[in-house]
Amino acid sequence: MEHIIKSLTPVALLVAAAVVFVLGTAFLIASDAALSSSAFGQASDLAQAGRWLQFLGGVCALGAVCGAGWELILRSDWLRGAEIAAAALGTLLLVIGLVTSAASGGSSPAGPVTGAVGIGVWALLALSRAARVSLAEQGPAQRAARDTPAAVPGGEGGPKRQADLWLAAAIGLFVLAIGYGFTSEPGSRGTGIAAGVLDAVGLAVLAAAVAAARSRGLLRSRPVPGVVVGLALLALSFLAVAIVAGLAFGTLAALGVALAVVTAIGLAGVAALGVAAWTKLRELHG
Repeated sequence: MEHIIKSLTPVALLVAAAVVFVLGTAFLIASDAALSSSAFGQASDLAQAGRWLQFLGGVCALGAVCGAGWELILRSDWLRGAEIAAAALGTLLLVIGLVTSAASGGSSPAGPVTGAVGIGVWALLALSRAARVSLAEQGPAQRAARDTPAAVPGGEGGPKRQADLWLAAAIGLFVLAIGYGFTSEPGSRGTGIAAGVLDAVGLAVLAAAVAAARSRGLLRSRPVPGVVVGLALLALSFLAVAIVAGLAFGTLAALGVALAVVTAIGLAGVAALGVAAWTKLRELHG
């Protein structure tokens, strides 16, 4: 899966995906800001435009994954190519979820559920990688323990452990998939709160896994801090979603302002990820 961020063309497509997705999110912010009884039609139009732009961003991300897979196929790297193919399937399901939401004006519960299945596919990939890395690490760890019983695997002088980080990423993605799949009906506060909290926890676990990988020296490139910041901001935005879902607003305009603030935090998170992708692109190009 890491080949997606190590090849020039896929990373360029990821930058394009972030730009288009940020633009779509900006339309959603404008829609929330215009949310009032007198401008309901305008808010609806802006939201619809935002959903379609986010779908186009998802298409660019799908192109990045498929492009990375095609490069591996041309190299006859079938094992990693099969892994990328599974990642492409998960991304395709996410894109289908986005287009379903856009086509239905955000009212269809099938969109989030389909997207959740796509995230679940990515979680299974991370879990599979955790199992394979764990098996690969057991041999060297056992030899190190036999040769130098005082050595601590993964500590100073020992091999850097990765299996636990992949497992944490898989858990985070599974939690995110569950939260993403929750759809709240009008007036269903409990579902909205649960969805926001689960999404926030899943993204926070992902951010912690990336930060831990950087602290262990497994991820040394410049974009890594931006990825951690972006994931943390997205987690904060979903936590804010849960808070807004649990509050009672006296007017529609007040609700619109709260939703605009929440969406703006999410936009900042996606923008941070986009800047990280741009930094990686310059790193590869240079």
